[in-house]
Amino acid sequence: MLRPALEEAAPAMATNDPATVIAGFAGLLSAADEAALTDELSQDIAAIFAEALDTSVDGWLDDDLAFVKPWGFNVADIAVPTFIWQGTEDWMVPFTHGEWLAAHVPNAVAHLETGDGHLSIMDKAYTTGLDELLKTL
Repeated sequence: MLRPALEEAAPAMATNDPATVIAGFAGLLSAADEAALTDELSQDIAAIFAEALDTSVDGWLDDDLAFVKPWGFNVADIAVPTFIWQGTEDWMVPFTHGEWLAAHVPNAVAHLETGDGHLSIMDKAYTTGLDELLKTL
């Protein structure tokens, strides 16, 4: 049932047209995310969707199924540096998921950000996150 829905949505999301792709997010963007959605970010997201859906919806389907199916490993077994970024205003991934991961991934560095959404948190994650990651190498 999910595959047909994604296959129906895929042509619009794969257009590489920012306005069409952003329209596909209708109802999924908090005020924080709408404010973060610059023309440049819209173009980047459209290009990402176009490439991701170039051959099939399989990756998108796998991503959505990860919400409801076992991942095939126990997060308590993660032994590499892990950074978790989650915003309270993310309407695509529940904040409680970030809290759960932070509590169950050993030694994770959690950034549970008040006021950030799915898109608005990216600027912090890219700048602060890259600095943190480089320190672990």
